[in-house]
Amino acid sequence: MPSRNRIPLTRTVAGVYVRSIRYTCGGGHFAAAWAEAEPLPAGAPDGFVFDAAVPPRGPRGERMPPELARAFAEGARQAWTPLAAEEAEEYGPDEGPPPLAALVRLVDARWHAEDSTPRAFRVAGAMAAREISRCAVEGGLPRPVLRSRREPYLPWERGLVVPVGD
Repeated sequence: MPSRNRIPLTRTVAGVYVRSIRYTCGGGHFAAAWAEAEPLPAGAPDGFVFDAAVPPRGPRGERMPPELARAFAEGARQAWTPLAAEEAEEYGPDEGPPPLAALVRLVDARWHAEDSTPRAFRVAGAMAAREISRCAVEGGLPRPVLRSRREPYLPWERGLVVPVGD
């Protein structure tokens, strides 16, 4: 039973790709992730379920650090946290993505040992939640969400269509 403050997702949204890159002289901020969302399974009391289905070995043979997957889930959950009534009045009805009740699955990810941080994956989780919300509201297919567009395309992004965001 979904939370009464959340809108149930009515269809599966697959193929959501997000990338968040920001390089500074003090270190990096790198996260790339593929996610999908589906209607919430029966009996989920919170209105949000997360499943990290990332393959056990990454592109260089290493395991994805569990704190990065947890950070992705936190970002998605925070992006869908319903506003309190007084906050909704202050920000307006169209601020932020609608709070959906859904199962979000992290299907695959790319990370870097030095440049990937929980903060980068929290940002990526929030970006994925906003794109899933857009697809749910508009009924369309997901588009790649690339932050920042100023960075060159990564090798696996060459087949993606149009960068969105930033």
